[in-house]
Amino acid sequence: MEVLICLGVVLLLLVLLGFGLMLFACLRPRKEEFWDAAVVKRHGYQRLQKQVDAGKEWFLNSEPQQLQMFSEDFKSLNGWLIPCENAKGTVLMFHGWRSSWKLDFSSVFSFYHDLGYNLLIVDQRGHGLSQGMFITFGVKESRDVVQWATYAAQLMGEEHPLFLTGISMGATSVLMAADEEIPANVRGIIADCGFSSAYDEFEYLCRRTGKKLPARFLLGLMDLFTKVFAGFGLKEKSTLTAMQFTRYPVLFIHGTKDYFVPCRMTQQAYDSCTGEKELVLVEGAGHGMSYLVEEERVSAAVKAFLKRNTPE
Repeated sequence: MEVLICLGVVLLLLVLLGFGLMLFACLRPRKEEFWDAAVVKRHGYQRLQKQVDAGKEWFLNSEPQQLQMFSEDFKSLNGWLIPCENAKGTVLMFHGWRSSWKLDFSSVFSFYHDLGYNLLIVDQRGHGLSQGMFITFGVKESRDVVQWATYAAQLMGEEHPLFLTGISMGATSVLMAADEEIPANVRGIIADCGFSSAYDEFEYLCRRTGKKLPARFLLGLMDLFTKVFAGFGLKEKSTLTAMQFTRYPVLFIHGTKDYFVPCRMTQQAYDSCTGEKELVLVEGAGHGMSYLVEEERVSAAVKAFLKRNTPE
C-alpha cells in the first residue's frame, strides 16, 4: 500500500512538473520584454545594451506607422512599418521567445534601412501589443508569418519584394512558414539560430539542465497539456520538414557557442533545405549574438543575400 501511495505521489509530482513546464514555456510573459541586465553583465554584452538603446531611439525618431491585422484564429496582431524612400523591398522581422523586436532587431534597424528596405517589425502573438495567451513555438506563429506576408503584399503591391527574417523562435517561425502558401513576392528568408521543433528544443533543454529527469515522459505530458490548453502539439511542425519543400532561398546563421538552441539544429535545417541556401556559422557566438560577434562578416552575408535576391 505504501509503495502504491509513493508511486502515486511521484506520478502526481511529474504531472504537476509537466503542467508547470507548459505554463512556464507557453504562457504569455508578464513583462513586455524578457531582459535581465545581470545577463548582460555576466556575459559581457554591454555593447548589445548600447545597441538596443540606440535602436530604440532610432525607431522612435523614424516615426513608425502602427499596423494591425487578425490571425487565422482571430487574434489581433500588432506591427510597425518604417518606410524607406524609393524602397527596394520590405524586410519583415519576427523576434524570439519571450523577447521583443527591441532586443532582437534594434542593432540592425539602420543597417537594413540604409540598404534601401522598408521595415515591417512584428510583435509576435502573446508578446507586446499582439493578442494571445499562449506562445506556440512557431506552430501558430508560422501561420501568422503567412498572414503578415499576405498583408504586406496587399499593402506594397504584388511585385514588391518581401524578405522574412527571424531570430530564435522568430527564425523557426519563418522557416516553418516556408512550405505554406506565401505570396509569390517573398524573395528569401534569413533565419538566425532557429530550433527545429518545439519538441526537439525542449528535449535538448531537459537533457542539458536535468539529466536525471525522465525527459520523454515529461515531454509527453507537456505535449498533452499544450494540445489541451494552447491548441498545438510539440511535434506538430518542424523546420526540417518545411525545408524539404521550400522554394525560397534561405540564409542560415548560427553561433557555435549557442547553449540555448544548439548549432546542430540550424545545420540540420540547412542539410534538409532543397532550395538555394547559404550557411554562416560564427565561432564563439552565443544565442542570437552572431551579428554582435562578427558584425562585418554577418552584415556582408546578409547584404549579398538581399542583393542577389532583389530584382533590379
